[in-house]
Amino acid sequence: MEDFRLERQLQAYEQWKSSLYRTVGEYRAWLHKYKLATEQGERQIRDCLSALEDDRLRIAFMAEFSRGKTELINAIFFSDFGRRLLPSTAGRTTMCPTELFYDRDIEQSYLRVLPIETRLQETSLNDLKKDLDQWVTYPLDIDSADQVEDCLREVIKTRRVSLEEAVRLGMYDPEQHHHNDKPPQYVEIPKWCHAMISFPHSLLKQGLTILDTPGLNALGSEPELTLNMLPSAQAVIFVLAADTGVTRTDLEMWQNHVKGYHGSRQRGLMVVLNKIDTLWDELLDEGAIARAIETQRQSTAKILGVDRNTIFPVSAQKALLGKVKQDDELTARSALARLENYLSDDILNSRQQILQDTITAEISGMLDGTRSIVSNKLNSIKTQLSELRDLSGKSQDVIEHMIARTREEQAKYMNNVNSFQASRKVLKGQAKTLRRALDLKRLEQNIDETRSKMEDNWTTVGLKGSMQGLFDQMREDMQIVVDQSEQTRKLIRSIYRRFQNEHGFSVMQPKMFSIMRYRVELELLYQEAEIFRKSPVTAMTEKHFVVKRFFVAMVSKAKDIFFQAHKEIDAWLKTALEPLIIQIKDHKEQMEQRLKDLQKVSHSRDTLDSRIEELERQHNAIAKQLTILRNMHNTLNNTRPLTEEERPRPRLVKTGNTRH
Repeated sequence: MEDFRLERQLQAYEQWKSSLYRTVGEYRAWLHKYKLATEQGERQIRDCLSALEDDRLRIAFMAEFSRGKTELINAIFFSDFGRRLLPSTAGRTTMCPTELFYDRDIEQSYLRVLPIETRLQETSLNDLKKDLDQWVTYPLDIDSADQVEDCLREVIKTRRVSLEEAVRLGMYDPEQHHHNDKPPQYVEIPKWCHAMISFPHSLLKQGLTILDTPGLNALGSEPELTLNMLPSAQAVIFVLAADTGVTRTDLEMWQNHVKGYHGSRQRGLMVVLNKIDTLWDELLDEGAIARAIETQRQSTAKILGVDRNTIFPVSAQKALLGKVKQDDELTARSALARLENYLSDDILNSRQQILQDTITAEISGMLDGTRSIVSNKLNSIKTQLSELRDLSGKSQDVIEHMIARTREEQAKYMNNVNSFQASRKVLKGQAKTLRRALDLKRLEQNIDETRSKMEDNWTTVGLKGSMQGLFDQMREDMQIVVDQSEQTRKLIRSIYRRFQNEHGFSVMQPKMFSIMRYRVELELLYQEAEIFRKSPVTAMTEKHFVVKRFFVAMVSKAKDIFFQAHKEIDAWLKTALEPLIIQIKDHKEQMEQRLKDLQKVSHSRDTLDSRIEELERQHNAIAKQLTILRNMHNTLNNTRPLTEEERPRPRLVKTGNTRH
């Protein structure tokens, strides 16, 4: 069996994160040691460290039924188990969204399933995950492959319920029964709403999480899956069958639930053309078979509108068989290695880039501000040293003139400090206006009013109109926030510019808040809400359930977008002037010290040499601290991905019924 490079790359990725974590911790300690730590800076560092601790690589698999999706997961990740870890037989397999991970908090193996009846509760999946009493838990005995296999069959189990019960649970799709003359009396529905599998596989232990999703019907009736779980994935693998090509339901799933999940981040989106073994014809030579597969690949790329290089023809079943039986020829012919290597090379690099763009960028920005403060202090000491050295041999009149000039500079500076205090008051007023635009209480009031309207109006048209009205209002509110945040940014820049121009401050402006990310998130949510609103499943589902799912999944997500934006704006407003305030204070102290030094020299030339020696010691100490900060900055940004030469080569290992 090949030890494909994803495992090795994950190890390198975890090591890089550990190095990043240590460096952030060192910076935190440095700030406290030199009394430059602030409440907001501490919060930023704490959030970054928590994000590093909680970071996982998430890969979601999506497909209609019978495309071999679960078999593909078995082949890529679990062939060393010696059999299928996840149930993957002919026909339907995964009946509920299933997360595979390793629970690093309790370090136990288990299957945890959520009864389908919980769909009736007005509780989000995230909240349900915190309430273990709602779940049924089956411990997994990893020393018994039979016990594990039997337990995991729970994820494919179904229940037969009356049509009324299916409608009440929001699990009836009339499209699935359009061929019947009349609605059925009974409907088969999943037994479970969600499944979580904690398993001690080496990749899962290193932070990999796999999301196995059911077919199109589940995506239509589970908006939380589309809105919350899929967008959190770093990669989505969309599985098609080579023998059928892109079917109508495949295309519907692609257009409504897959294509736009990552916006412009196409690198995290892959298409697998599975079951190429159905095109293996013993009457054809290898060249003809390869051409047939390539034709199907090009046709798929054209229909989906994607680059053919992101389409991977494979045979998951033959890959799993080849790996388990150590048949290198069959494994190679399955063509799975190309997909495995792409996951390693592309997806991990993308995840690392995301952390660079968020955590590394945020801490680097803080470090730049700290370095600017320390550098200004160093330059000020250099100026004082130069002044004091020049005083040697100067007359008393010259010294008195320098004292008078320094007092004039000090007076002018204090006038600007008073002006700064006035600017702070103006900024405080602008901050109130911005916070009013993002009033969470008003948002809650709008939501409550919309809910009351929907509960009083049970017509489909009325429900859909209320849904659209609420999101239209939220879009208008977001536009007001966009306008007000831009006004605030301009005011902050003008305050900094004044001190930079009049006093030569080189202090870096803090990272400006941008509302654009939240605006984009709201627009994507608006599009998903439109799909939910216009879905035939929504029209046929019991109205009480529609209202509940709309508020639990979509409105709660919108509230979270506004809440996070409010939280970030609040943090930004509290810290926007922090670097400038620190430098204003430092500059004031330095001017006072400079005046004090001149006055001492004026009274006694004996103090000159000792003061120069003291400043030289301070200069050397601060220069060392600046070097330490520069090294921290370099470590944070030294995130070069592995080159092709550095990447591990495949190796063969013995396999069997491996126990984990």
